[in-house]
Order: sequence, then C-alpha cells, then structure tokens
Amino acid sequence: MYHSKAWLLWLVAALLPFTLTRNPYYLLPAFGAVIVDYLVLCRTSAQGREWRAVVWLGVSLALFSVVYNVLFVSVGATKLATLPALRLTFSEATLQIGGAITLESLTYGLLQALSLIGILLVFGTFNARADHYELLRSAPRFLYQSAIVLSIAVTFVPQLLAAQAEIREAQQLRGHRFRARHDLLPLFVILLAEGLESSITLAESMSARGFGGTVTRNVTTMWTRQAGIAVGLALTLIGIIAFNYFPQKWMGLSIAACGVGLVAIVLWRVGASVHVSRYRRAIWLRHDSLLTLASLLIIVVFAAVQILNPASLIFYPYPRIKLPEFEPLLLFAVLWLAAPAVIVRLKLAKSLSYVSPTPEPIDPVMSA
Repeated sequence: MYHSKAWLLWLVAALLPFTLTRNPYYLLPAFGAVIVDYLVLCRTSAQGREWRAVVWLGVSLALFSVVYNVLFVSVGATKLATLPALRLTFSEATLQIGGAITLESLTYGLLQALSLIGILLVFGTFNARADHYELLRSAPRFLYQSAIVLSIAVTFVPQLLAAQAEIREAQQLRGHRFRARHDLLPLFVILLAEGLESSITLAESMSARGFGGTVTRNVTTMWTRQAGIAVGLALTLIGIIAFNYFPQKWMGLSIAACGVGLVAIVLWRVGASVHVSRYRRAIWLRHDSLLTLASLLIIVVFAAVQILNPASLIFYPYPRIKLPEFEPLLLFAVLWLAAPAVIVRLKLAKSLSYVSPTPEPIDPVMSA
C-alpha cells in the first residue's frame, strides 16, 4: 500500500498523457505502462477485481466510439472502402451515415478509444490500491464538510460492486443461474434494498455523531471571510484580464498574485478554526519517495514540453495522415508510469530473498 499523497500524485501524472496528447508515440507506451500497473496491482486486490466490469464497460464504449467515428465522419484523403450512404435531412442540416471510410477517421477514432480506455485503467489501478479514507483525511481543514460528502461519493461505486458480487455469489450457491435478461430482476431488487439499508445506516450514524447540527458562529467573522474570498477572486480575475490585454504584464501578475494570496490567507484562517484529530497517521516509506520522484519527473517533463515545444504533443490526422513529431524526453517520461508495478515486484523479490534457508542435517557421529 502506497501513501495516499504519493499515490494521488501518481494519478495526476498518469492522467497527463491521456488528456494532453493524442500522439501515438507517447499514447501507446503510456497505455502499455498503465496495463502493466493494472495487471500487477489489481491481481492481489479485491477492489481491483471489482473494477474489471467498469473497465470492460469502457472498452465497449470505446469500440462504439470507433465505429461511430468511422460511420459518421467521412473526412480524410486516404480512402479505405466505400459503404452505401444514408442521408438524413433536417431543417437546415444533413446527417450522412456511411459513405467513404478513411484511414484518418479510423486513426482518430482508435486514438480516442485508446485514451478513454487508458483513463479508465488509470482510475481502476488507483482505486485498487488507494486508501480513500486516508486520502480524504489529508484534505485541507476548510474542506472538512466537503470531504465527508466526497468520501461517501468516492466509496459508492466500490461498495456497489462489492455488494453486487456478494449477491450474485449467494444466488449461485442457492442454484440460481442467469440465462436471460429477466433473470437480472432479482439481483437489482436485492441490490436496491441493500443500497437503501446502507444509506439509512449511514444517515443514522452521521446524525448520532452530530453532523449537520446547529453551531453558534460569529456572524461578523463569517461575513468578513466571505468578503475576503470575494475580493480575492475579483482581484485574481482583474489580474488575469490585465495580463492578457495590457502591455505591462508584471502589473497583471502582481494583481492576480495578491488575489490568490488573499484567498489563501482566508482559507487558512478557516482551516485553523477547525480541530481535527487522528487515531493513526500514515507512515511515509522509501517506496513512497521513489514513486513521488517518478511522478514529479513525469509532471515536470510534460510541463516543460508544453511550454517549450507544444507541437510535439499535437497529432491531428486530418486532412491527410502523416507522422507526428517525436520528443525522446516525453517517451522517457511516460515509461516511468510503470514505476508502481516495478516497485511492487522489487519489494516482492526482496522479501523472498530474506526467507530463512533450510537448516542442514546434523551428523550423529559428529554430535556424539
């Protein structure tokens, strides 16, 4: 188990290749690295096995997007085949289904599907090893109420998948077999009942702990904080406008920095008034430092390339497909996405090397 903050930083780094670029030189290695992480980390995790259904749903949606792009986008110079075209004319628009199938539309659809599946694999790998409660306990103090609500939302899907697996297993032990769609009705009815019971139990426990109760607060202090946040946001917006439309860039940056600083001070004061206690704190280990360094390397490289050479991230196959630009530094960075799987394998090999050897048999003559 990785530390929650290190694992969250890896999530941010792993999402960068699938959201910032469609260049296959970086998208394919990133996809391969995330697959390695998913197979290694989810194999020994119950939550990872539960996310397989979500991943397969994403694969189905991605394949559908490929078919949709091929059938509805007949744009591109490289024609592969021609299908019968069906034109639907509306008031002022015409929709064509079929027609020319081009290599450009197929390539664009495949890259979009690869990006979608990669994002789902990243979240599946993250949820397989993430400690959601520890992650939410690490949220800033001024977000304590939002963290409670977010913890319920984050754990809803894993709990729903776990309940679905338990219900199906219990039904199969009782001889129930799924043969058609109408056999899913008993599963949905029990799953709905389980969800309602869990929600009532959660509401009772939160009410017993006083969540949402009336708290006496200083009205003057509340208005002061709200006014400070409003002024800070207004200064930030004015600074951004001044930076974009006035020649004195330093003036806009200074105003925006003052606004951000004012908002940060107000939020820090709000957090200081919230008292938080912990029963046990998470321990930061050496493998957490290694994972953090790998994630920071990926983030820094993508940020540098985005500023210095953004053209290497762009790949648009229309109107005629051609080879995109290649940046070796980006390829080196995306390969570090496999760091979680490599660290787990190294820890496993190290633990096996410490197994005590079999003791040698004692010679009875020498012992005598």
